[in-house]
Amino acid sequence: MRGESPGETKSGLRAGALGTLGAAALGMAMMAPALGIYANLGLIGGSAGEVAPAVFIVALLCTLPTALSYAFISREIPSAGSAYTWLSESINPFVGTLVGLLLLATYFIAVLLQPILFGLFFNDLLGAVFQTETGYLTWALGVVISTVIVAALAYPGMEISGKASIILTIIELLVVMALTATIFAAVIADGTVSAAPFDPGLSLHGPSGFSKALVFGLLSFVGFSVITTAAEETNSPRTIIPRVVVVSCLLLGGCWALSSWAFSLAVPAESWGEFVARGVNPVAAVAETHWGAGRLVIILTAISAVLGVYIASLIGYTRVAYAMARAGALPGFLAQLHPKYQTPWRSQHLAFAVALLIVLVWGRWLGLYLSYDWWGTSLVLFATISNIFVNVGCTAFFYRFRREQFSWIWHGLGPVIGIVASLLPLYYSFGPDLWRAGWKSGQSIILFSAVVIVLAILHAWNLQRQTEAAGTILAGEK
Repeated sequence: MRGESPGETKSGLRAGALGTLGAAALGMAMMAPALGIYANLGLIGGSAGEVAPAVFIVALLCTLPTALSYAFISREIPSAGSAYTWLSESINPFVGTLVGLLLLATYFIAVLLQPILFGLFFNDLLGAVFQTETGYLTWALGVVISTVIVAALAYPGMEISGKASIILTIIELLVVMALTATIFAAVIADGTVSAAPFDPGLSLHGPSGFSKALVFGLLSFVGFSVITTAAEETNSPRTIIPRVVVVSCLLLGGCWALSSWAFSLAVPAESWGEFVARGVNPVAAVAETHWGAGRLVIILTAISAVLGVYIASLIGYTRVAYAMARAGALPGFLAQLHPKYQTPWRSQHLAFAVALLIVLVWGRWLGLYLSYDWWGTSLVLFATISNIFVNVGCTAFFYRFRREQFSWIWHGLGPVIGIVASLLPLYYSFGPDLWRAGWKSGQSIILFSAVVIVLAILHAWNLQRQTEAAGTILAGEK
């Protein structure tokens, strides 16, 4: 392995570190049952009003065909490189490298989002417990604390990360469902139960508001693909990984639709935007109404949820970086493993250092809440593009290399639906409306994304040229 130094291990990632429960918890921790409600529901409601359940259902329908493509191809090629490895084999190394870099950007942005969120909830905790004034400095302290905690859990290896994910996910689900049940009990008693929140036509700001809300509905599902990056560390990955990918999406999609229905019945449509404009989390406000001092439980659950996503995001980033570096597509030091824990610790060093710098700068530039909006929108863009390529790769792989298994329904029609389901929100959520949002909220996101995509194309093209040149030289020597 290139770039190894004394003390580095040449062995691979630790096989068998995760079982079915650990893999499922990793995926659900990345999608975060609590954060889909605590962090994203306010932004969804601010754009679409009471129809948040419809947003989550549409987001699930957009995600499910792609999740199936991930499941089908991960069963045939279980690899830490995920889409990078699959597309390199099913189409060509140029496409594989390009998508691998976009997937790497997706996971790295997910890493950035978590300390931002932790800092926000940390401020809420300080305000609730000590009634102290909070701001950038207390938020920055939360950013550092979250990174230290995650580093302590991630460096020792996948076993510790997997156990932490299981515990944090169980806590999240129990608290979210308990609060949901409390709200439903109240609205049933008041006789105000209605199915109106499932009607997209009632979106507060019409189709444009629904499209903006869909960005954060899709953001909630982005993490399902992280499960595939743990393939080399999972028992029976050809069986476990495909099942967990699909089941996690279905379970959490249902959970979010049900929970958001309760909140939509408890908060008037026009009030969502007012909460967001004042910088108040509407979920916390509803929790305080129904649970009183129990609002602290919501804040603490949100903090634990952020830590779970932070761990899962880091695993996704470091495993894809490891696989690409192992194949020579990235600098060799990113493939170096810890001699004891067999984790890609150099990749983790880089992720923590760069993430801290970027998060602190963006928080000062945009403000604490808007920086989450900025990076969240960017993440959905990269994830959506990656998903389109994975759907193409699924069809190409089975048609080229598994012709006897090829099904026009599962490997043909399904991926086409996945592509269309990705292209529509890609246009409506990242097209003219985002550009018209102004420099800080829209144009800077589009410019940043364009620069990253161009750099990824140039790197993939340069790597292909080097490979072809090396092949030419080798042929000449023979």
